[in-house]
Amino acid sequence: MKHLILFLTLISSVFALNAEELNIKAHKKCKSRRGSDYKDCYIYYSRIYPRKRKDGVSSSNANKHLIDNLYDYGEPSAHIADKEFLRLHFELMYDYWHARAQKKGWTLPPPILRLDDGFLKGCGKISITKYPNIYCPDSTEITLDVRPLVKGFTDRKNLNLSYLSLAILSHEFGHHVNHYIGREKYHNNEESEADWRAGKYLAYAISKRLIPLKALTKGANLFFSAGDFHMLSKHGNPKNRFVAFMNGFNDESMGVGSFAGEWLQDTSETFSKRTSSSYGMKNGKLYFDVYRFEIERGRQITGNILSGVIGAISCSQGSAQECANSLLLQGQAKPEGWFRKRKMIIDCKSKNFDIKGDGFRAQPVSSDQKKQAQYLSRRYCSEI
Repeated sequence: MKHLILFLTLISSVFALNAEELNIKAHKKCKSRRGSDYKDCYIYYSRIYPRKRKDGVSSSNANKHLIDNLYDYGEPSAHIADKEFLRLHFELMYDYWHARAQKKGWTLPPPILRLDDGFLKGCGKISITKYPNIYCPDSTEITLDVRPLVKGFTDRKNLNLSYLSLAILSHEFGHHVNHYIGREKYHNNEESEADWRAGKYLAYAISKRLIPLKALTKGANLFFSAGDFHMLSKHGNPKNRFVAFMNGFNDESMGVGSFAGEWLQDTSETFSKRTSSSYGMKNGKLYFDVYRFEIERGRQITGNILSGVIGAISCSQGSAQECANSLLLQGQAKPEGWFRKRKMIIDCKSKNFDIKGDGFRAQPVSSDQKKQAQYLSRRYCSEI
């Protein structure tokens, strides 16, 4: 009996130590926050309470095992598409969508992920290298190679090929779900539905702390860059793709008030992190790191002007075929859009905000079209 009591005491001590270590870690992560922000952050990192699921789908033992495997795997390679990391997410992706299909009484067979060269088993047995990012419904195969897509990126700093690949995989897996279950959100648009499903899965992965926020921001950048603004496009314009992707992100596991690691989601498409320099200040100012999605049309305007000039020259001096080809390019230059990490300062006394590096002077908080400054001022200015 004494041995049993000693053993139970030892077990209890170990659990208490682990809990204490977790609480200390949570406090260190959140000590720069105040009020309800600190409480929410502390709960997130200490795991005092389980996160509520909006969809009511319970986790299976297989789900827990897959999540544990991803925890153990850690950060993937950034400079190459980490195949093992992608395979683990592929398995979890199937578990995620299979559980939702079962809840509605639908059947969802597992697809096949092709990260190798060769030929598809279906869809005319086409070469995988020529079709690197597609879903083949004939054989339920998904091909994946993000490298051809990033060649056209103008903002290629700090590319993470593993996270970009995960975004594409989430989209192509969305086509598989659409094929067997049908469309739920965008009934008349296959690509927007797949973008929506990609956003849902990445939100789930972030809520489980399997990937950081940058996996979402880089994925959103890719979806925007892959769109087009002309009639021949299969994916629709970039803005519509981005909206569908973010709608999926906000439809289930994430949303305003949720935390993505240390980042607070403060609107449907912006995130913030209050910096330690906010505290000890007596000038009524708050300081944040923020993520905001920005669309820039300078390159689009320049590109369309240039194609117009070339078109005029071709039609006045070239052949009829050259003229026709140049006319096909009119108006097809795309804008650029990406999540930018910025510094935001909110002056609670003057009720102005300023974003460093955006080219604009301080403006009234009420004029922030993204509504981020309004949310943050309501949440924090009362503390000063």
